[in-house]
Amino acid sequence: YLLPLVEVVGGERTAAEAVRAAMRVYESLGMRPLHVRKEVPGFIADRLLEALWREALHLVNDGVATTGEIDDAIRFGAGLRWSFMGTFLTYTLAGGNAGMRHFMAQFGPALQLPWTYLPAPELTEALIDRVVEGTAEQQGARSIAELERYRDDCLLAVLGAIRETKARHGFAFAE
Repeated sequence: YLLPLVEVVGGERTAAEAVRAAMRVYESLGMRPLHVRKEVPGFIADRLLEALWREALHLVNDGVATTGEIDDAIRFGAGLRWSFMGTFLTYTLAGGNAGMRHFMAQFGPALQLPWTYLPAPELTEALIDRVVEGTAEQQGARSIAELERYRDDCLLAVLGAIRETKARHGFAFAE
């Protein structure tokens, strides 16, 4: 299977060492294990996909876009960045040199606007701090400018790979 993600979750009586051992096994196989810290329906990746799927169905149902247009919005927009940066680092860059805290202050209140069907959590200081700390850890010592260069280089590489692969298989780039 081509997707390297595997989500590892232990039950209430699972020893921490058993989870770590499973993570090591998956890593040794070239997989990217994620430790799911508590049992939830759908784990992490599927929950995120389901939220996007639900919103996409609303957009189709309301006549806002076709399924192809929605797929193109992902394939030629956010999906490219997500493939190498994920959601939080993408939005960290959207905050400019001030990073995630600025992004949350500027755009966070819009989560309460009724333009989506998905209810948003209350943006408490604790939540904002967790998000800011998490993205700061992801960012490490890299500056926003360094991450922007990385993002741009990855976008060009991904787009080039898509273009070449589609051409080899007889597809036009926009298909």
